[in-house]
Amino acid sequence: MARDEIPELRGLRDEYDRTRDALMQAIYAHLDKGESNARIARSVDWSREYIARIRKEREAAASGRESPNQEA
Repeated sequence: MARDEIPELRGLRDEYDRTRDALMQAIYAHLDKGESNARIARSVDWSREYIARIRKEREAAASGRESPNQEA
């Protein structure tokens, strides 16, 4: 922790990061099972389009291709 950080806020941010990582791992698992973008999106209050982007980036990474959102 940096000297001038507020411990309460740092702790909450760290918790947020851990929780988001767990959420993404669960989303990846459901994508791998073939779950629909719409059902995943409804479950996490995100758009189908955002889930589709996550799916596309995951598929690109798995095949060794560059993500369409990454710069060369």
